[in-house]
Amino acid sequence: SSELYDIVVVATPLQQNVNSDISFQGFEPQLPDISGSYHQTVASIIHGYLNCTYFGFPDPKLFPFSSILTTDTPGLFFNSAASVCPVNITSGFRRKQPQEAGVYKVFSPKPLEKNELKTLFKSYYSVQVTDWLAYPHYGSTQGLPPVVLHENLYFLNGIEWAGSAMEMSSVAAKNIALLAYHRWNRQLEMIDQKDLMHK
Repeated sequence: SSELYDIVVVATPLQQNVNSDISFQGFEPQLPDISGSYHQTVASIIHGYLNCTYFGFPDPKLFPFSSILTTDTPGLFFNSAASVCPVNITSGFRRKQPQEAGVYKVFSPKPLEKNELKTLFKSYYSVQVTDWLAYPHYGSTQGLPPVVLHENLYFLNGIEWAGSAMEMSSVAAKNIALLAYHRWNRQLEMIDQKDLMHK
């Protein structure tokens, strides 16, 4: 179906490997192709007992880390593992000790096999897996996608190619809202202010 709008902000990646199912037809001039691809990451949330021996600590009471980050090592099946805290921490909260069953977030390049889960965890109760395209494949010669795709058609997710974080997307959203407002109201002096840093 189609609808008529005064201003549109596209807030999803438009690269081909994302499959956003958005198509733009009838624009003159045609909209630019948005190149690049996104990096696949698998997030596994696991409730269980971390295998501290795998990380060189036979006694889990001596395991001092809440997060484990890895380097790009051939054959390593995970990128990071971290204990997860609840979002509503009370004043008496204490992080689960490694000898206790806890909730862990594991990032990996592909879904973890059973033998890989058994390597990271002595035992586990549950595993929830989300396979997603997490962030752009960055390249040193790749330019940034345009913010303005067409008159009154704005692209928020181009900022991810400068830095991928929720905070970056929030800044981009505010900037696009201001840009769209000033262009719509023909306040062109408010756009690209050369002395803005000195005000």
